[in-house]
Amino acid sequence: MNASPVADERPNNSPKWLVIFFSLTFVFSWALWLPKVVVASGTETGIAVIDDLVVGISVLPEVGAFGPTVSALLLVYIHGGRDGVVRLLKRAIDLSFSRRWLFPAVVLFPVLAIGALGVAVVWGVEPTLPWAGEAYVLPIAFVYILFLGGPLQEELGWRGYALEPLIERFGAFAGSLGLGLVWGVWHLPWFYMPSMTMYYQRPLVGFMITITLLSVVMTWVFQNTGGSLAPMILLHASFNWSLWAFPAIESDAGGQAFIGMLLALVLLIVFRHGRTDFSSLRSPTRTATSHQ
Repeated sequence: MNASPVADERPNNSPKWLVIFFSLTFVFSWALWLPKVVVASGTETGIAVIDDLVVGISVLPEVGAFGPTVSALLLVYIHGGRDGVVRLLKRAIDLSFSRRWLFPAVVLFPVLAIGALGVAVVWGVEPTLPWAGEAYVLPIAFVYILFLGGPLQEELGWRGYALEPLIERFGAFAGSLGLGLVWGVWHLPWFYMPSMTMYYQRPLVGFMITITLLSVVMTWVFQNTGGSLAPMILLHASFNWSLWAFPAIESDAGGQAFIGMLLALVLLIVFRHGRTDFSSLRSPTRTATSHQ
């Protein structure tokens, strides 16, 4: 990154701003998701005004996933004003990194998903590909996921605001694990929302392990692409798309194989780089509007 925050955009390094960010993110998202959970469960308070409000919120368009990005933009604006917000948004289109990092950002997870699906097939699983006979939907699905399936709704917050201060305070490995755990818990209502078909009534433990390991891999790419959010958005989209297109995790054998491959990758990253810093590219002036 070429831009860096000016001094008055970071009044202090107090962890309170991370607490505020996470709190705003959960309040924004869960306030919109929990009514959907309540309605799906058939629970009623018996108080007409409250029950009507819950139902009214539950039928709103799905915008709860924007919680991390909305929170980040708000806090960056408070401390950095319009210029700070512009710098954060520019990180989402920053391509000033080595193009070789497009491989882990775009290709890595399709390879892992196909490999895990292959293991499942060897164990006798007959996978159902959602695009079977209609391969043209694959690029369409990727574009849909890119814009509406999580990356743009989340990455300006998780990696754009929260990641760098966590790295500074706890190191790359521990900071990634902590962010991954928070990221996973944030998704919790989805496991009780029928509209979230990829998550509804699925095993929570496997998801938490997967997303925490994913967080480490994303930090590795983040550290080696100068803090650009473009590869974060692409990697997030590629991950979601891969598990939709090649649904290895729908079987025990495939899911275990996928987690095993992901764990092996994380161990390789830590073995290669250590736990403190996953890259030699970091510099004190690289970040733009990270932790305010």
